[in-house]
Amino acid sequence: MSNWSEPPQPPYEEKQLPFENNPYKGEIAPIPQGSQAVNPVQTGPQGSSVPSPIPARPRGQGGLHPQDPAKLVTNTLDLMRRWSGKMAAVAGYQPDAVEPPRERYHPPAPRPSSVQNSQPAGHLARRRWRRSRTTRIVHQMRHRRHRWQGRRQSVTARVWLALGIAVIVLFSFSGGGAGAYGYNYYQSQLPQMERLANSQISQTTHIYDRNGVLLYDSYDDLYGRRTPVAYKDLPRVLQDAMTSTEDKTFWSNYGLDPLGTIRAYADNSGGGSGLAQQLIKQLSHNDAPTYQRKITEAAMAIGLTQQFSKAKIMEMYFNVVPFGNHDLGVESAVEEYFHLMPQCDAAFNCVPGVARLDYESDANPHNPVLALARASLLAGMPQKPGYNDPTVNKDAKERALARQKDVLNLMMVNGVEYKPGKLITPAIAKQAEDLTAQMTFVPYQKLGLAPYFVDWVISQIEQSLGPDGATIFTNGGFNVRTTIDINLEKYVEDAVKRHLTQPEYQQFQGGRYLTLNTDDNVNNAAVVVMNSKTGEILAMDGSLDRNSTDVRVGGLINMATSPRQPGSTFKPIVYSTSFEMGWYPGIVLPDIETYFPNKLGPGAPVPLTQAQKDKQDPDYAWAPPDYMQSYHSYINPMTIRTATANSFNVPAVKALQFVGLDNAVNTAERMGLETALKKDALAHNCASPTLSECFSMPFVLGTAGVPLLDMTGAYQVFANQGSRIPPQGVLDIYDNYGHHLYHYDAPGAKGDQVMSPQVSYMMTSVLSDEYARHYEFAGDSDLSFTDHDRACGYQHSPNNYQGCTYQVAAKTGTTDGFVDNWTIGYTPNLVVGVWAGNTNAEPMNQGVVGITGAAPIWHSVMEFAANGWCNTDTDQIPCPQNVNRAGWNLGSATQFAQPDGLVCAPSSGYNGLQGSAGTCDWMLAGQQPQQAGTPPARN
Repeated sequence: MSNWSEPPQPPYEEKQLPFENNPYKGEIAPIPQGSQAVNPVQTGPQGSSVPSPIPARPRGQGGLHPQDPAKLVTNTLDLMRRWSGKMAAVAGYQPDAVEPPRERYHPPAPRPSSVQNSQPAGHLARRRWRRSRTTRIVHQMRHRRHRWQGRRQSVTARVWLALGIAVIVLFSFSGGGAGAYGYNYYQSQLPQMERLANSQISQTTHIYDRNGVLLYDSYDDLYGRRTPVAYKDLPRVLQDAMTSTEDKTFWSNYGLDPLGTIRAYADNSGGGSGLAQQLIKQLSHNDAPTYQRKITEAAMAIGLTQQFSKAKIMEMYFNVVPFGNHDLGVESAVEEYFHLMPQCDAAFNCVPGVARLDYESDANPHNPVLALARASLLAGMPQKPGYNDPTVNKDAKERALARQKDVLNLMMVNGVEYKPGKLITPAIAKQAEDLTAQMTFVPYQKLGLAPYFVDWVISQIEQSLGPDGATIFTNGGFNVRTTIDINLEKYVEDAVKRHLTQPEYQQFQGGRYLTLNTDDNVNNAAVVVMNSKTGEILAMDGSLDRNSTDVRVGGLINMATSPRQPGSTFKPIVYSTSFEMGWYPGIVLPDIETYFPNKLGPGAPVPLTQAQKDKQDPDYAWAPPDYMQSYHSYINPMTIRTATANSFNVPAVKALQFVGLDNAVNTAERMGLETALKKDALAHNCASPTLSECFSMPFVLGTAGVPLLDMTGAYQVFANQGSRIPPQGVLDIYDNYGHHLYHYDAPGAKGDQVMSPQVSYMMTSVLSDEYARHYEFAGDSDLSFTDHDRACGYQHSPNNYQGCTYQVAAKTGTTDGFVDNWTIGYTPNLVVGVWAGNTNAEPMNQGVVGITGAAPIWHSVMEFAANGWCNTDTDQIPCPQNVNRAGWNLGSATQFAQPDGLVCAPSSGYNGLQGSAGTCDWMLAGQQPQQAGTPPARN
């Protein structure tokens, strides 16, 4: 017969979980120990009430949707006081109603009048209680404890200790003087009991992609991993194994077994502590080898048993006690030893791994002997969790197996059933031992999927939590569903590797096949993919190789969030400012050598020698050249459209001179670059309250350091008709108990209108004009979809992009000295930004510009992310399977929507004034030129 005395558990319930058949099953899921099939992988159980740390409030900018910080803190502090220690609101989000908060532990009510002297009404004082002779003797024994410490424990001393603990138990439940003393000693431990009962335990935080694929477990490396489970999820065979081994009278005793304690100490066999005592020891973190500690633990174990049901104590025990070197709680051990991962639905309602100890395979999901093998191994671990951890080495595995044999023998002695109506026999025990002996135990390895994105998301949440954010997040027990799709992320990472490390045709480098890293010294790249309508980051790669120690790669540095000079990709921000101030794409700005006074004012001296020009001496006026120190005065018409499409510098500086630094900086701030520009100013020792005073005319050429993520976010404004939504990295946050703490409503996302739809459309019409690029980029389609939609690139009209089925806008950028290389572009639904170069700012080879370095990566990523196009040739980027593009919240539009308030009016390509019919460009309605100019005479 089993020694089971609690009400029977509900039968294991098979759940239909949405992620049960997700496409990632089998790609990252390890095979459970003792099974032949792959086990579905998810994580994060719910339902436990074990105290845990307070969770996190998300950051307003970046990873989480901004909310009122004061409201956020108020909600956090209010819910910190709940029994479970869990927060029910993050970022000001008010969740649906959840279960009422559990009560904190409080000391028990006073003893009856037989023990405590009653006082007449109105009397505050009471008579001093007179101790009995027995009480005085025990009291004196307590004061002699310092004589016992450090001495060899004789049999007599051990017996006295055991008797002392037994006396505490007996006195606590008896009357008279002895009972009063026992009660008073017990009362003296109540403050500590209350502190322990309401303490918070660390829990592992799990980070997932948008489809529920586990990306990373965050926990304190000094302690270990812990995911709490509910009592209902603890298999009976596991409970029986633990009670048979550690506390066979658990279900009937008052917190400890006095006779067992006396036997253990008299025989000098060690142990003797029941489950409640071991739980107290783990919560108090006190393992000093003193008699006083043992007596205190005994008293507190009695208090714990009085306050909580046996089921709750069992649940707390399995969630608190270590089962290995870094396995705090049984669920972490189950995941590490047997690879039984939790199965969760989209709301993180989970069936934990420990609930499926009998799982062998999909064909044989319930194997009771396998459950017995796993349970008996686990039950032997708390005695010496580090010493017997089977993942350490072969000797440790042998010790674990020997301990398992002891557990199985104890289970047979106590008449434990391994399945209903079937007792464990020597034959069954042998089968369990053999199954365990065949298992291979491998130390837990942290997953490292999408490491740069994960680092960024963690930093956003931690920063939102304030000074203790890192501790709260690491130990808080969150389940974070993020915005990325791991399949798209994998494609992006492969695209970076393919274009940097394999040869490909370089049209602008002599038509040769070259490899960027070995031939052109381009060793690193970063990519950001963003939903332009919701701000969701769908992929982020920060480097070629996370593990690289090459300083040119710098694997530990996230180049997607590191400031670099954006070069010509910054020009559209200034040009769009000029459109707001009355210009339009047809304005003529000749690309000829022009001297600008910069900050010197009128009368600035002009450099007379080539050396002075090359040096760009700040004491002289500034004359910026184009790429390769050239100008393009021969091109007519040289409009803003043509100058932008071909990345000419002089027209851009003229545009900045027109709008002024104040207005240009203001536009950049509205588009999300304020923080980056302030950091750049401080880095150059400028702390002026007027930010524009920290910059000069080269500002338009992208000389201020800005991270790729921020620049991609700025282009999101153009793609979203002037409405800005900050980058978002988190969709949902749940705790380990199923409480929904945060939700980002992506389909209902609304941004801030920082630019008119008309101005953003005019800028888009320029950046998507494939024909206008032909002076510099003729014959190359890396900035468009003409390889799939060829007709759209050859319509000789300022608004030729309107003929494209798949419209896309893009801009390249290259900095002085060939240090940084950029391409950023967008469709109506997506924005993709790419940086290429060297992390240590080592120059690339001359000739490597945006169209040859970053653009090929950009093109591959954009075509696949926007339209699903993928080259299936064996030497190309592997095409991912089962990509859930429908779940990215993308719109269906493939063309940019033209807003009201714009007209395509005739304009002259010679002077930007009123032109003849047949040639037009976009302008704000009502601002068409009314005066026509005279074209220059042709000889």
